[in-house]
Amino acid sequence: MTDRFDNPFVDELFMRAGEGRISASGLKVVQSGGYRFPYENLRGASTLGARSARFWAHGYGPVGGAFWDPDGYHLRSEADFHVGLDKLAEASDAQVLIWPYFPMQAREYGWLENWVSLRLGRNTAKGLIPRTREHTRAFLNCESSAVGEDDGGLQLSRNKRKTTGRQWRRLEELGSLQFESTRDGLDHNEAIEAFLRVEASGWKANRGTALAVNAELNAFAHAFLPGMLANGRAQIDLMVLDGRCLSGLVTFHCGRGLFTWKTGMDDVYKRYSPGVQILLEVSRQAVSDPGVDYIDSLADSGHPVAEHIWAGRRQLATLFVPLTGLGRVAAQGLCSAYSTRDTARYWAKRALGRV
Repeated sequence: MTDRFDNPFVDELFMRAGEGRISASGLKVVQSGGYRFPYENLRGASTLGARSARFWAHGYGPVGGAFWDPDGYHLRSEADFHVGLDKLAEASDAQVLIWPYFPMQAREYGWLENWVSLRLGRNTAKGLIPRTREHTRAFLNCESSAVGEDDGGLQLSRNKRKTTGRQWRRLEELGSLQFESTRDGLDHNEAIEAFLRVEASGWKANRGTALAVNAELNAFAHAFLPGMLANGRAQIDLMVLDGRCLSGLVTFHCGRGLFTWKTGMDDVYKRYSPGVQILLEVSRQAVSDPGVDYIDSLADSGHPVAEHIWAGRRQLATLFVPLTGLGRVAAQGLCSAYSTRDTARYWAKRALGRV
């Protein structure tokens, strides 16, 4: 599984759409071989006077891998990775690099340790890269669709299969039920607007996280989706009952991976689990597609749907990468500050009954 760590969010269209919306300022990007390193210099985030930069990974693009291989050749190279890190360190003039959502199972983690050891003149990387926000998330290994496979197959229980099957049959009794997809010719603009409407018809609208109810997020989606749909790097699937969209899913393609970015469902039909139905349909399509090796759920740890469908788990963490001797001390301080802030937020949410 070490080769399956592509990053669709370093696509130029996605990155530029996020400037001024997801990022506070313009992004800078350095490249080497098959690697792209988008980053932003941070202001007011110094520790012990050390300058900080951050790899551009965030809640709307939660992949910290730097590998960009849209055609799926997987020509990874430690030399290219190290050259890219050298360029990043020089261009950012930072002393510590904050790197969210780093894929800990990727071979690049070992290469990063080697690079830091060489840069700081150490014989070992032990203790040089502090990390926090360690978590796992669900993924599907499409090469193994057997129930309960340890390497990441579908793990839908017998009871869950019976339940989803019964829900599908009840929906079919209500009218003509079908799946529509941009990969099968569904009009791109029609698909975008249908998805935005159905996402805003559920609980996400009440929490203000639906793309359509936030002007900046709405503009963000419209800035990159048409282009990425046109070049085949994005896909929208809809579940439709008599012309009414019950659920929708936006996914990204990169390398041999599929990334489930956003899902939405019509709350009127929630007892039929249309969100689960569309995830299962896309999973089945991926398993039968020779061009797709895996699905990354991009979901939070403990997600109530993804973790009950897909057996695989990815390990992620926020790294604090020292680039200088001072940066090594600052990295420890920043890691502690992040951990303290996260703990405070957790207990604040507990007090408000949100966890």
